[in-house]
Amino acid sequence: MSTRSPATLHPTLPARRRVRPLWLACAAFVALFAAAMLAPLATALVGSFEPPVSGYTLQGWLALWNEPRLAKALANSIGLTVVTQCIAMTLGIGLAWLIGRTDLPGRRWLEFAFWISFFLPSLAVVQGWTLLLDPHYGLLNTWLMRSFGLSGAPLDIYSWGGIVFAHLATTTVSAKVMMLTPAFQAMDARLEEAAVMAGDSRWQALRRITLPVLRPAIMVAALLGVVYALQSFETELVLGSPRNIDVYSTVIYDLTRSDPIDFAGAFALGNMVVVVTLAFAWVSRRVSSGEGHVTISGHARTQPVALGRWRWPLGVLVGAFALLLTAIPLLFLVASSLMTRFGFFGLPQVWSTSHWRSVLQDSGFIDALTNTLVLAGGSALLAVALSILVAYLIVRLRHRAIAVLELASWIPSSIPGVLFSLAWLWLILRSGVDGLYGSTASLILVVALAWMTMAVQLVRSQLLQISPQLEEAAQVAGASHFKMLRTVVVPLCARTLVVVGVMVFVSAIRDVGHVALLTTGNNQPLSILQLGLLTEGRNEAAAVIGVILAATAIVAALIARRLGYSLARH
Repeated sequence: MSTRSPATLHPTLPARRRVRPLWLACAAFVALFAAAMLAPLATALVGSFEPPVSGYTLQGWLALWNEPRLAKALANSIGLTVVTQCIAMTLGIGLAWLIGRTDLPGRRWLEFAFWISFFLPSLAVVQGWTLLLDPHYGLLNTWLMRSFGLSGAPLDIYSWGGIVFAHLATTTVSAKVMMLTPAFQAMDARLEEAAVMAGDSRWQALRRITLPVLRPAIMVAALLGVVYALQSFETELVLGSPRNIDVYSTVIYDLTRSDPIDFAGAFALGNMVVVVTLAFAWVSRRVSSGEGHVTISGHARTQPVALGRWRWPLGVLVGAFALLLTAIPLLFLVASSLMTRFGFFGLPQVWSTSHWRSVLQDSGFIDALTNTLVLAGGSALLAVALSILVAYLIVRLRHRAIAVLELASWIPSSIPGVLFSLAWLWLILRSGVDGLYGSTASLILVVALAWMTMAVQLVRSQLLQISPQLEEAAQVAGASHFKMLRTVVVPLCARTLVVVGVMVFVSAIRDVGHVALLTTGNNQPLSILQLGLLTEGRNEAAAVIGVILAATAIVAALIARRLGYSLARH
């Protein structure tokens, strides 16, 4: 990485005039960003020592040792995370390589199919799979029992294995494919060709060259997967409750719903995860530092690997897997919204559109839809703008404050969504600005900051592949630092920025935990409306909202796909 002095950032200006404004602006940005990241963490830390009545005590921390479910919940959290992420990383790397580095037929549409899989709302997808795998009325279980004369259901979605399957079938695998495919596509094909010319097979070139070179992107995908898997709570809450399968996030959720509410205990349990997440940040910094992972330079060339006779068999296999993650859950999601009563196929009238009429005629639906689109669009734009600035400073600048900036970018992922929402609620109420509470602007800020870890790490892994010589050439040609970012760095990161924007857009559409305590009747998005319907037991109406959310996300994916490939060609 370049070790140029700050005075060479703008060669055409005098040193005194060109250095101070830039570095003062960088220092101010670092300070503001770190403060915004540290604010909810500091709130959660203070809250863990402050019961509602008495002064500062260790009551919240000591109460954790008396929580009977804690040990089992932590074991379930670790076990589910390890099993799910190991399977997902293996599948994700293989699928991303096939789509991004080979001549797999229809690879662009297959990549888009995994985007759709990621976009589908998790709770709605779980509803669809429940119609198949419920031990009492699941269609697949019913067919297996009748076909093979079984006395009991062989599959149970309300089990430990069912939770693992639900994670793999919703976003876990598709997120890996979305994060890793751009890295495989951007890699210089000459590296693999040199290995093949030296006598290695394609498999050896993949194992010895491709995967080690792309280690930053792979490690980022793995670390982010672990971090967000530890925070998952909707799937475990829905599928784990019938069998009393707790994870630490569901314990936190129960503590915030107890009477009286145990905020101190919830904050204390949430703070335990910070240590683990900061350890991941340190590991990420170690494995992705240095220049040894540059794969995009002025002489880079991308060339797909020929699969030969395996091209069509692998294409069919990947296509079938993509349909399993998209068409099947989407089909049963739509079926759920059209059922007279969810899961009951023996009624005289199984199908009905009454739930659609009820939802669409609701006066609050249009307001919730408008709030959702404004929230998602604003969060995506803010996250993209912040992520490219933060990631560029982390990768390109050498200063002690950058380490603080990097660690601060990991903080949002260390706080469970419900606690993140609670911390910001406390900050907004204590700020004295009454207009912030219940505003869409507050939701945009919170959601954008909540997904900043994912956004920064994705852009950072892409920047590590870009040679600093390209930026130096632009500056030598007379481009200002801002123009160099706009004309060199941003275009080379266009695909990743589109992925970041779309992922944040969709995450905002279906986000529940980060906005649950900040919404009112004026700024309620569709995700909260769907949660309210599920709480009331109106599964059919909730499925209607799920279909609408999925359709909105798919339209966003189509727009982003067209924009992404247009930027890539440009």
